[in-house]
Amino acid sequence: MKKMSLILVIFLTVFLAYGAPGDILRSQALAGQPANGVRGLAMDWDTGLIWVAGPITSGSISYTTMDPVTMSTGTWLPVASDLTWVFDIGYGYIDGSTKYLLMNDQYSVYTKMIDPATGTHAGSLPDYYSAANYTDGCTVDWNNNNVYLSSHGDPEVVFYNGTSHNVFTSISGAANMGTALGWGHLFVLRTSTYYTIEVYTIGGTFVQSIPLNGWPSGDFVLGLSCGQVDASGSNESLFLADFVTKRVHEVEVGDYATGLSRTTWGEIKTSF
Repeated sequence: MKKMSLILVIFLTVFLAYGAPGDILRSQALAGQPANGVRGLAMDWDTGLIWVAGPITSGSISYTTMDPVTMSTGTWLPVASDLTWVFDIGYGYIDGSTKYLLMNDQYSVYTKMIDPATGTHAGSLPDYYSAANYTDGCTVDWNNNNVYLSSHGDPEVVFYNGTSHNVFTSISGAANMGTALGWGHLFVLRTSTYYTIEVYTIGGTFVQSIPLNGWPSGDFVLGLSCGQVDASGSNESLFLADFVTKRVHEVEVGDYATGLSRTTWGEIKTSF
């Protein structure tokens, strides 16, 4: 009987430690977050921290960095008043000698370049989507400075190469609310009524569709960032948010970092 109990305890421990792709590993509001919650997330591959941003009110945006291990944040800083709202964000877009935060606004020009050190609006990327469709997802490929964008109302996921937009893929049903790029893959977050993360190789090959397990109907999800390597067993994680509960969620995905150079997460630098 004791042996059976021990086996059961071991089984439950393993089950709890290793979930399945699409499982929510952690979920919480961030300390000091804006009144309307977090709307955008972006990995900083230099530090291993995640940039997070959200609207306090219309025309008042705040941002900081989050430690993906502890989900603790630094000091929230105000962003340029040129933004009226913020959806997903990207980080690492290089122009001149500066790595910029890219923040998707509600009004044209939609994707604005923000100097993370000062909050200064330093320029914008040209629009691709119309005002009615919104520019929702944003992420930067650090290898070539391409910016990947998605839209709530347009099925096309595109990348901007510095001079023009190019269609990466088309995902039927649209409602594509976030993008994240890392470990050689592009991740696209879809919201109601789908609640999935669509996974592609950076070359454009479709890999899989990961359902967000047990996601409540009506809880719109938005913003997406790469998270931790080996967050659950050998599987990586992504971070996303929703604007109903105003919490940030860590979601397990697949094993995409095997064979690649991995970030040493124990050496994360101090945030703001």
